[in-house]
Amino acid sequence: MKKGALGVVWFILISCIFSACNNGKSLQELLQEEQKAIDRFIGENNFVVVKNYPSDGVFKEKEYYRTTEGLFFHVVDSGNGNRAQLLDDISVRFDSFQFVKDAASGDTTKYYYPYTSTYFSSGYLIPSGQPYSFVYGIGQTYSSSYSPVCQAWVIPLPYVGEDAVVDMIIPSSLGSSTDLNNVTPIFYKNLHYTRFN
Repeated sequence: MKKGALGVVWFILISCIFSACNNGKSLQELLQEEQKAIDRFIGENNFVVVKNYPSDGVFKEKEYYRTTEGLFFHVVDSGNGNRAQLLDDISVRFDSFQFVKDAASGDTTKYYYPYTSTYFSSGYLIPSGQPYSFVYGIGQTYSSSYSPVCQAWVIPLPYVGEDAVVDMIIPSSLGSSTDLNNVTPIFYKNLHYTRFN
């Protein structure tokens, strides 16, 4: 099992390096560009980043919590009191997503994709109205081909309940395999945890 996991890590690392070489930039340069784009995106949207999760669980408008993993999230609605349990099947929908690098460069519409239409983008399919799902506690379900499901979607679960709504700025290191390979940070608007079971 460990050899398989190590093989996946090597594959991702080699893919990142190959992708970086194809762009004429080193992985380090791409990661620096990503961080600058995230910082610019936060500044242009007047988001306020806090280092501590609000003690009452209530976020001020445009307030984002930065986790130790590097995820930025804003809880729009904390949902009900039903918390995710290990091995729960978590269903997720979202209103839209945006590529942070493009939005931070001034293009606010080119890479803005509403969830309501089917669209093949950046290597994954956005199905019209279909929820995405993963199994809480089973890391292998947090990423798959042609899907935006990622580690970042798991991180807010200890803080929110079923039916919660969260906005997220996801660095590529926490994104889907496609986002990781392309060093692409993503912003999700109204990511909705619709069901835990």
